[in-house]
Amino acid sequence: MCFLDVYKFLSATFAKTLRSWIDYYVCGWVCYIYEAYQCLSSKLAFVANAPLGKIKNKYLILSGTFVVGMMLKIVISSYAELILLLLASIYPVLISLGIRPITAVSVLSLITLDYCPKDGNSINMAKMVGEPDNVVGLFLNYQLWNVVAYVVIIALVIQLYYAYVDKRDRANSSAENVEVAEITNPQCPFFIFYCRGYLLCCYLGHIFAGIKLDVVSANFIAISFCFLIEFIRHRDGKRVSEDIVVVLKAMAEIFVSVVSIIIATSVFAEGIKALGGLEVIVGYLASMGNVAVLLCIIVLSFLVFGITIIMGSGIAAFSAIGNIAANLAPKLGIKSIILVLPLEIASCLGRAASPIAGSILALAGFAKLEPLAIIKRTLPL
Repeated sequence: MCFLDVYKFLSATFAKTLRSWIDYYVCGWVCYIYEAYQCLSSKLAFVANAPLGKIKNKYLILSGTFVVGMMLKIVISSYAELILLLLASIYPVLISLGIRPITAVSVLSLITLDYCPKDGNSINMAKMVGEPDNVVGLFLNYQLWNVVAYVVIIALVIQLYYAYVDKRDRANSSAENVEVAEITNPQCPFFIFYCRGYLLCCYLGHIFAGIKLDVVSANFIAISFCFLIEFIRHRDGKRVSEDIVVVLKAMAEIFVSVVSIIIATSVFAEGIKALGGLEVIVGYLASMGNVAVLLCIIVLSFLVFGITIIMGSGIAAFSAIGNIAANLAPKLGIKSIILVLPLEIASCLGRAASPIAGSILALAGFAKLEPLAIIKRTLPL
């Protein structure tokens, strides 16, 4: 009774999705909500507004944000984790400078390429091309130059494109009325801002290097530490209990809005792979002769891009087609990396163009926008 396998897969997807999303998105969302609740993001916006407010060209700040975000990608390999970090730290600063929410989150969504040697996609790609021990070599010889070109081009285009789009929206009276947030100094101890610095993290990391913690445990330890600090500050157990309610409500909100969608798309993705149509398409391309190489790169890249948009997961599409492409490359007389790398890039770009991708949903939720509004804004890029 094969139809029962569908329900078995659905059950496994529920279990897997709940584990992974609670690990990352739910805990990340909780940390952001708690930061906002305690005015830490407002404190950062207040401190950063003094130097950044002197820059008259807001689009230059957006380009700088994009460049810094792409640089952070080499140490924070997870697209979702990096987006949540930037939303908690940089997004309030951008809004305080008068940048439109749709503009701010769409620029953050462009920080999408996976390229560091410890990234899961990079490791997976190295295995596909038969060089699992040469991840760093592939990064230096192939990935890095694509990323540099992407960063330079997008950083330049951001200033022109968003200036044009904002001007067009104002001319068409379609631009929302952006209320520039009042820059206030919240009643939050100033030392908390510095305690969040990476120097302290590095120092503590050296001391406790022998202790291994997963993401969930680390997040909850941090939240518990915050509760302890708040109790010491206010000497009020009732206030701390209200903070716990904020955390629990944040968990419920992200679960309802995101996890249910991911489960549905995972089941749909498994159905696509079960049909077996990808092998037929790739086999047909291999028989087309001299133009097959260029045609394979173009067709397979768009195929990965399209499937990623539908699935919302770049890893799923890249894993499904990347292995097939790696086996096809020798038949076309080229190195596997030449055919596989464009697919990896396409999966990253498709993830940023998917209205059901977890990171896009998180961006939309923070800015209180429709996911499609973000996609429409970034798709021309």
